[in-house]
Amino acid sequence: MNINPTILPLYERIKLFLSKKLGCGNFLHYSVTNNHYRNNDFLFLEKPFKTFTGETINSFSLSSLKDVVDNYASWYRKSGIRENDPVAIYLDDGIGYFIHYLALNNLGAIPVLVNGRMDPDIAADFIRRVGAIGLYSDQKHLDSISGYVKTNDSLKFIATDVNNTAVQSSEIELPQWYPYSPTDSHPIMICHSSGTTGKPKPVIFGHQQFFFGKRIRLLNFPASQSDKFLFALPSSHSAGISYFMTVTLLGLPTMVLSDLSGNNAITQAKKLKPTIVAAFPQTYADMASQALEKDQLSSVKMWINTGDAAHEAHIRTLVNAGNSKSVFIDGLGASELGMALFNKVSSRQTSLYNRYMGKPRSFVKAVVLDEEGNLLPPYQVGFLGIKSPTITPGYWNDSNRTLKSYKQGYWISGDLAYYDQDNKFFHVDRSVDAIQCARGLVNTLPIEELILKNNSAVADCTIIGVPKEKGFDGLVAFIKLKAQESIKASALITAINHQLLYNNLEPLSFLEIVSNLPVGSTGKVLKRKLREQYQDILICAEHNLDSKGLYDFAYAQLTKVPVRS
Repeated sequence: MNINPTILPLYERIKLFLSKKLGCGNFLHYSVTNNHYRNNDFLFLEKPFKTFTGETINSFSLSSLKDVVDNYASWYRKSGIRENDPVAIYLDDGIGYFIHYLALNNLGAIPVLVNGRMDPDIAADFIRRVGAIGLYSDQKHLDSISGYVKTNDSLKFIATDVNNTAVQSSEIELPQWYPYSPTDSHPIMICHSSGTTGKPKPVIFGHQQFFFGKRIRLLNFPASQSDKFLFALPSSHSAGISYFMTVTLLGLPTMVLSDLSGNNAITQAKKLKPTIVAAFPQTYADMASQALEKDQLSSVKMWINTGDAAHEAHIRTLVNAGNSKSVFIDGLGASELGMALFNKVSSRQTSLYNRYMGKPRSFVKAVVLDEEGNLLPPYQVGFLGIKSPTITPGYWNDSNRTLKSYKQGYWISGDLAYYDQDNKFFHVDRSVDAIQCARGLVNTLPIEELILKNNSAVADCTIIGVPKEKGFDGLVAFIKLKAQESIKASALITAINHQLLYNNLEPLSFLEIVSNLPVGSTGKVLKRKLREQYQDILICAEHNLDSKGLYDFAYAQLTKVPVRS
């Protein structure tokens, strides 16, 4: 990767920061205009991008990015796309989502980004619920979804780069006002939630609402001439688009991955020697489970995590593998929040974990509420409530769900949390994942945290609750071992239950060692599917277990509570 100067100077960053009209819908125009290195490549692709005109592109400068975007905008315009029209994009991970995002926003249309890993029937239903009037896909995804969208009368066109030949032999045609000048509240994107609790929800993002965090990064995001960025985020996710915007505004040299596995991230990091890595927790967990060689990640000064909060064991592994002063920026977030709203930075010296998620940022008001919307005092677990200028305008075509997402004016994120006397917040579970056991309500994340922290053979784990007896649930654990480790489920459940009881936590009733788990389009484990599949595991006779095809499993034996010394 041959890198020429591309970084936007600080004085230009300040000018952009002060521009009130700059936002998510028009930032490419500002980037091209203000960066004198606009002709030097800064976006480098693991998987080449093939345009509908037949060109294969391995890297982009700001100028070449604008040229390709203008081509796609012209095609959309000729296809009848106009201001405020929602258009669905369904592709593989990579730069494609970003290019379609830019092209549609330059016309004032609304890109509807659908993760390519989403099952085609669910994707088709999402596209129908949004009311998209067009669908742009690649051939692989079109083949999978075509049977589900053929009855969708709202779709004026279904196109791929292969069958899109309308502009190959014609001039680019764009309106005189191009590019579009959005108002502050103009919707610039619809992304879906992870779908871990049911149907993916269509989250709206606004021109200024979603730019709030990007504006801050113009001043404080690291971007020196020596910095390089490894992009390992889902490109269709709001977090992916957010960091695409950031590196474009800053001219930060970036390698865009299409394969988001931990093994590939390590391989690419060894080649690139990045100073900054951004990924979801699933990629980091995968990276941390590998046998990391000394110094292979020592260039990394900053690990950026968004989505779910990362586990302590994974954070410690990565900061120890990075530069001696490397930090892990852990940002509990959700699409609806617009950005990570709590500030937590971990280094090799960090000792505060225990599901600590940080303090609210200066512009955020965070509280903990009970089911009736009453404010809870410190140390009481309840629903996390947020007030912030970054909160989504709502759910597309679902004003009722939008209104129901508030309690006393606070957006309810679906997370269970508590805070201490210093306004430090701690995340203990998703509300739908908490388990009603005989001894009371049990939160799963502290249990997962303890298992990972105290059992070095474990790469990752997931806890669910299923019916056990007398109307209560028991805990079921799914354990992924590190590649080089071997331990029997019976030995592991005994050791883990000893640890849990010692820490006054609910013991496991059942444990299975697995090689993989059902995940959603963003890589999050689908606990609801596990609950459906294993709902009778604690109440059925053991002779029926063979039919479930379990690999290595164990039921808990009665364990004597260990005595603290």
